[in-house]
Amino acid sequence: MIEEIATGIRSAARPIALLAGSGVSQSAGVPTGQDLLEDVARQRGEDPGPDPVAWYLRSGRGFPDYFGMVGDGTDALPEAIFDQPSPTPAHLAIGRMAAAGLVGPILTTNLDRLLERALRELGVTFEVAYDLEGLARISLDRVVLLKLHGDYRDIGIRHTALGEHIYHGVIDDLLDRVFAEFDLLVCGWSASWDVPLRRALRRAERGRIWWLQCGPPSEAAQRIFEVRRPMVAPVDSSDAGLTALSALLLDI
Repeated sequence: MIEEIATGIRSAARPIALLAGSGVSQSAGVPTGQDLLEDVARQRGEDPGPDPVAWYLRSGRGFPDYFGMVGDGTDALPEAIFDQPSPTPAHLAIGRMAAAGLVGPILTTNLDRLLERALRELGVTFEVAYDLEGLARISLDRVVLLKLHGDYRDIGIRHTALGEHIYHGVIDDLLDRVFAEFDLLVCGWSASWDVPLRRALRRAERGRIWWLQCGPPSEAAQRIFEVRRPMVAPVDSSDAGLTALSALLLDI
């Protein structure tokens, strides 16, 4: 199936967009939301199953707050968690695809700076935006890193939401542009946490989607599959899937 995804990406008329979720940084030691909820479940002596967010919601505790679980209520998060020294194989694979002109906009829910490090290490010229001002003015005609939830040193963008699980119009408009103009590769993203992002994906009417899926898809991901019909390739991890895909695309 990865071979078919590679064929599809090669056939794209322009660079594709890429959505990198927390699974892309997991092997660097950055905890995913799923990791944190599995810890909560273990402490309670419960089994969260394949979709910890769905388990948490069924418990009646409301929607889990990633920022609250890793932060102290300020607009900066602990460096000890997010300031990891080395990009993962997944980050480097993304960087190689960007360097080869195959990837343009990179959307990420991640707060660390490992993608930036990978892009710089591979000599890729890029821009990064993680606040409303930057996201509003960013051009999509080059490699750009769009950090939808902010940067671990500045998560002030969370205060711009117009309501619970509703992005500011600047972010929604940007997502609509990306999903209308670019085919999309998804990796390391469960879809469980990011309600407005999956809403934007579901309302998009154009563009192909390729999805590297590690383990059983979450309930939220399955709902996107029903609407958008992506080409899904099972992978052991984001590192394994993206490394294999980049090797096929770059003949390495």
